[in-house]
Amino acid sequence: MLSYRYILISYVIAINFIAYLVMGFDKYKSLKKGSRIPEKNLFALAFLFGALGIFLGMKAPLYHKAGKPKFKWVILPLLIINLILIVCVFKYMLP
Repeated sequence: MLSYRYILISYVIAINFIAYLVMGFDKYKSLKKGSRIPEKNLFALAFLFGALGIFLGMKAPLYHKAGKPKFKWVILPLLIINLILIVCVFKYMLP
């Protein structure tokens, strides 16, 4: 039977992979002048433990939303909060 740890690890990996792909897709749409993904959706992904994927999307090779102050000042603290919560859940809550 799957333990809660494996489920949490799988979820965190999947949501960060999806967040990075969404950042890449939004960058592609911005270059092609297509319809964009709202920033609130990107922040929602980050809030749902996808901050690492969003943060990596702001770095090379994408550099997407890297110049926006809102992303500079919100994503990094949210990434730190995500990591602290994950460590706390592993250390204190899961058997």
